[in-house]
This record gives sequence, C-alpha cells and structure tokens, in this order.
Amino acid sequence: MVMRRANLDACWGRATSTVTANLSRVRKDHKDMVQETPLTGDEFLPHLGNPKLEDRVGMRVAVQVLRASLRPGKYDEYIQFDTIRKTRTWWNNAYNAGEEYNADAIFARDERNVVATTSPTSGEWFTRFMRGLKLRVGEIKKQNNPFTSEIVLALDKVCEEAWDGAEDQGERADIEDLMAYVLMEFLGDLRGEEVPLLSLKGILEFWNETTAAKQPHIMLTLHGKFKGETGLRWHCIPLPLNTKSKLPVGKWISRCLTRRVHLGGRTTGWFFANEDGTRRKMKYYDALLQEHLPAVQHRFPDAIGAKTELEEFSLWRSGRSGAHSAATNNKVPLEVTEAMGRWRKRERAKGAVPNLPMRQVYLRMKLATPTLLAFASDF
Repeated sequence: MVMRRANLDACWGRATSTVTANLSRVRKDHKDMVQETPLTGDEFLPHLGNPKLEDRVGMRVAVQVLRASLRPGKYDEYIQFDTIRKTRTWWNNAYNAGEEYNADAIFARDERNVVATTSPTSGEWFTRFMRGLKLRVGEIKKQNNPFTSEIVLALDKVCEEAWDGAEDQGERADIEDLMAYVLMEFLGDLRGEEVPLLSLKGILEFWNETTAAKQPHIMLTLHGKFKGETGLRWHCIPLPLNTKSKLPVGKWISRCLTRRVHLGGRTTGWFFANEDGTRRKMKYYDALLQEHLPAVQHRFPDAIGAKTELEEFSLWRSGRSGAHSAATNNKVPLEVTEAMGRWRKRERAKGAVPNLPMRQVYLRMKLATPTLLAFASDF
C-alpha cells in the first residue's frame, strides 16, 4: 500500500491536465500505429515494469518519507512538508558520503557546483514523487508575528517595572539584555540569530564618537558568519538614538554596558555572553520574551490583541519582519531599505571586498550612516 501511494504521488507530481493530455496522446498514437503499420501494440509501446527485483528509483527511501509524513505535527495533525523532506536530505547526504558515490564528473564555477551523482533520490522519478507529495499534503506556513513600535514600547513599560521590582541583579541583567536584543533586532533590521554576533569591544570602541555625532546613534559591530556568506566578517550597523516614537534604545544598551564594564570589569568578548564567556544563543532570550509577553497583552490590548497567539512572536524573525513592515508603512524610500540590507548583498556579490578589520569596515560604513539611519528614525 505504501509503494502504491508513492507511485500515485509520482504520477500526480504533474498537473492533472498534463496527465490527462499525455494519456489521451498515448491512446491516439497507439491506435494510429496499430491501424497504419504492421507493428503490434506490444512492439510499439515501451515495456513497462522490470522483471528484476531491484530498487532503481529510490522506492525504499520514498517508503520512509511517507512513514515520516505520518508523525504528529506542531501546527497541524501531521508534520509539514518542509520537515518531511529532511528524510530525503539526510539519505542523499549519506549516499554521497558512501561507497556508491560517483565523482567522475564535476562541473564547477566558483563555489556553486553542479555535480554528477547516481543517488536515486536525485533522479526524475523521486523528484516527481516529492513534488506530488507536496501537492497532496500542502503546506501551512507559520511566520512570526512582527514587532511594532507600540509593542516594543509596551514591552519597555512592562520590563521597566519588572526591572525596578527585581530582587537580584541576575534578573535585572536578563531584563536589560532582552530589551537590548529586541531593540537591536527591530531597529537594525537583523535576523534573530545575527544579534548574538555583537562584539562588546567593537561597540565600546565607537561609543563616544557615535553617540556624540550630529545624528546620535549606536554602531553595532557584528563579527561572525552570516547567512549566504563564507568565512568570518565584520559588519557595522547604525541604530538611531532618537526615533519618532522615542524607542528607548539608549537606555537599555547603556544599562547593559554599565553592567558589563563598570560592574563586571569586562570590555572584550561577546556582548551577549554566558558566564564562561561563550556566546549566548537566541533561544535563551526567546524564553525570556515569552515570560513578559502575557503582561503586555493583558495591559496593552491595543498593542497585542487578546486573540493573538503569543507563541507566534519570536526573536527569530519578529524584529526583522516588524522592521520591514514599519519601513513600508512609513514610506521609507526603497533605496534606503536596500541600503540597509546592502551589507549582506555586497558580501555575496562577485568581486566583494575581502574580510577587512573592524576599523576599516567602520570607516567604509561611516559614509553611508546618514542614509542607513533614515531607515529606522521614523519607527
């Protein structure tokens, strides 16, 4: 039954009209050939089926993919297709690492390779099977709800009261870090996993210069490997200290720096760090966010509606999604939005500049700072 299901998915990996048209053409061509030539139907048609008992198309993997598709899901009764397809991914990787891997032909250009492989999961039948499975099960896309200036300001009020009533310094430190994280992600148009790449030494090096500038701002100095890039890079992202809705970016980041530099005597390493100095992951702050959101929803229903699912907020993409929405609502010019994201695009482009020291990256970015500050100034 499972193999029959796999074959049906492969069959319907094409549009219904295509399957119908192909079947109709087979019948017409077969009829004409039999009537107008001495050939019989058996001599004209390809021999279907295989007398050998073997798997040439990856049926054993397809069976496991279908079994995996019946596992319970998070947002629906069963797991989504993006999770289902991971079975094909790991099997294909294992095959290409094994003894049957074929490396006779590789067509390469820079870092984007087209390789010849004998893996059945890369073949035509399996590709159609996966497409048919996707069309049959469908997809439910769950995106993070975006932050807004109203939500961030409401969270600021809730966290300020929690900070005032905190009984120990550890709790206060967590609240400071959470608010700094949210503001950096929202105003800096950053992905959630990029914020922990912030260097403490870098932000301190330019603090006095940037906060006293004609357009006061804070320069985030990020160091690490970013999505779509290779190798370690420095990136400098300016955050405006003065925004239209008066987002308290200076207050919370200053508190974080006071705790690290004056109370902790630390001036190097990661800005968001564990006690042993290792970089703290986003999920730590995501859990803190979920602790404070119920109070925001209860006290500020205009910011977060009563029927809104709080689990759909996450530091993973809520800040970046909110930044794009706010920029659109504020009619930020497209060239400004593109400039804000160009620090990623430039590094991926051909002929990109090499990995420069932080100071040189800062000097290059300094010329573009007025344009980049316009992105979030009206938030």
